Amino acid sequence: FSYDDQNLELSLVKEDSLSTINRPTFFIGSINEAIYGLTQAGVYSELSLPSSNVNFGSFAQVDSLVLSLDVNGYYGDTLSPILFRVNEMLESIETTSLDQDGQDSTMSIYSSDQFEYDMQQVGEKEHLFSPSINDEIRIPMSLDLGQHFLDSDPENFINNQAFQAFFKGLYVSCDPSTTMGLLLELSVSENSKLSLYYHTDETDSLSYDFEIDNNADKMTSWHHTYSSDIELLIGAENISTGFVQGSVGLRTYIDMPHLSTLKDSNFVIHKAELILPYVSTENDEIYTLPATLGLAAVNSEGKLEVLNEDQNIQGSSYFDGSIDQVNKTYTFNIARYVQKVIAEDYSSRLALYVPTSVSQPERVMLGSDGLDGTSMKIKLSVSKY
Repeated sequence: FSYDDQNLELSLVKEDSLSTINRPTFFIGSINEAIYGLTQAGVYSELSLPSSNVNFGSFAQVDSLVLSLDVNGYYGDTLSPILFRVNEMLESIETTSLDQDGQDSTMSIYSSDQFEYDMQQVGEKEHLFSPSINDEIRIPMSLDLGQHFLDSDPENFINNQAFQAFFKGLYVSCDPSTTMGLLLELSVSENSKLSLYYHTDETDSLSYDFEIDNNADKMTSWHHTYSSDIELLIGAENISTGFVQGSVGLRTYIDMPHLSTLKDSNFVIHKAELILPYVSTENDEIYTLPATLGLAAVNSEGKLEVLNEDQNIQGSSYFDGSIDQVNKTYTFNIARYVQKVIAEDYSSRLALYVPTSVSQPERVMLGSDGLDGTSMKIKLSVSKY
């Protein structure tokens, strides 16, 4: 038989800062929503030399310097302009350090980390993105910076290590959006580079590209300024609406405190569907909803644990979590997890989140009451022995 009267209790938490270092794509931009508030993304990036022992020639003079960024995708309102600002980094992105034995040890760099940069801008451009036309952003840069490269000691251009010690990198940011806003997803490709155009006393029309590639450490820095309504809900108990937000944003915890009462019921759980209706808004076409949500158990230390039996052993098609736009729900099948809670006193708290949150800015509201009287519930199909 089936029943769905188990009580569900929601709470809202900020997502822990996650590592955004050296992802295949990174984000720049800003979106501003009445419900969630302001989300901003900027990029810290080193540059790399495509060749060693670079020699610009004698009496080299800069003609122009251009930062090119390859656009891979977008999220938000394409009618919102973006004002790009570029600054020179004064602090290196260090991904390794020496441990107590003198061996290289990997350092963790997180989305909330910030690096020192020169407040004097070296580049600026207001850009209006068009999905059908713009696949590349070109930002004119300071001629003084270009001449600085040309006038510098050739020892700084022997190899990548020397160059990145000499020039720490660039910080690319945007002004906070006063409209709906837009986030641009940028890719690591041959089109992402800093191009120096120059001439010497012997040759005109010379150029050299400093690359933003796999030899250059880079990261997205995510920052959120939440609306007052969201701030009031964070940390509150048993709220009526859940919020799940990517871009290292928000998670919703779901507690099922009364599952333990089934311990002596002699029930065998055959099916357990966690059914989550979502709330549609007029801006869903601009701020698209996640195609899939993630679900994990929250242990006593507050860490997430994969629902291995349902997700990995049973498989993703069984576990589900994908959006159902007809019924306006997300559904998870978690029978083995529920059986484990009942039989082994396992954690009855679950976390809902956007998978790969560092590179997925989508968000969704989960209502306690959905369409046609549907509500957030755990539907159990059981037999008794």
